[in-house]
Amino acid sequence: MSEKRRYYFIINPISGGKTKQDTVKTIEEILKRKKVEHSFGWWNDGISVSNLVKDAKQNGFDTIVAVGGDGTINQVASEIVNTDLLLGIIPLGSGNGFARHLGIRGRVEDELLLLLKNKSKTIDTGTCNGQFFINIAGVGFDAHVSHKFSQSDKRGMLTYAKVSLLEARTYPEQNYKLILDGKKMEETAFLISIANGSQWGNEFYIAPDAELNDGQLRCCLLNKPPLMAIPGLIKRFLTGEIAASKYYKDIPFKHLKIIRQDKGAVHLDGEPVWMDEELNFEVNRNSLHVISNG
Repeated sequence: MSEKRRYYFIINPISGGKTKQDTVKTIEEILKRKKVEHSFGWWNDGISVSNLVKDAKQNGFDTIVAVGGDGTINQVASEIVNTDLLLGIIPLGSGNGFARHLGIRGRVEDELLLLLKNKSKTIDTGTCNGQFFINIAGVGFDAHVSHKFSQSDKRGMLTYAKVSLLEARTYPEQNYKLILDGKKMEETAFLISIANGSQWGNEFYIAPDAELNDGQLRCCLLNKPPLMAIPGLIKRFLTGEIAASKYYKDIPFKHLKIIRQDKGAVHLDGEPVWMDEELNFEVNRNSLHVISNG
């Protein structure tokens, strides 16, 4: 790839509940000082990500940078998947799970300098019933929480944590039929996460062994633990040792069909989508070029 790249930044003004004006000012100052060609596009109710990416392509930009959280990255990446365009990330979401997996973390200044190095890798992505995701998709409790969180007036990690704690008390396990690469299973689970990356965000590792370029996704099933087991379970999530828990199961696959009891929410990189009882997950190998720190 060319060393002299042209960067188009797509900014989500509401991700993570944080203002983006100071971030944009910092980016602008550094890029002007380094004489790097760039432009900004703001994603809002009047302008879609699709139109912003189209504008970037028409004006010859070859690196599209998502400024926001996993939901923003999802939207931008879905527009450039299976192309030669390069995805960059300035993570400003609540959890930043995908960016953390790629080693992108720290001050905006450091993240931007990493971006300008153009150290890239080609990764897999996933789909659920044809709809794109880049990091984690989910069925069950985490999808339910994403749906409730989307209805909240407030954003940010604190609001997400409050919603999670409130809903966990009453949300029951569900029965699922699974077909993993042709193998049939029946499972009862509190949640099922379909992982391309390793973590939800904030160092909560749902799939510690996941790799972005191994040609497969991972089906991670979690049973509902008793109240006394929750502190230990949280510790395992944070230390990447969840695979040792008796409440957890992780199965790699290329194609997965899930048949659940009812229609309902499915989350794709944290954003809820209403879907039918039957869900088909597929890996899309070597489908996206992304700037990373490892």
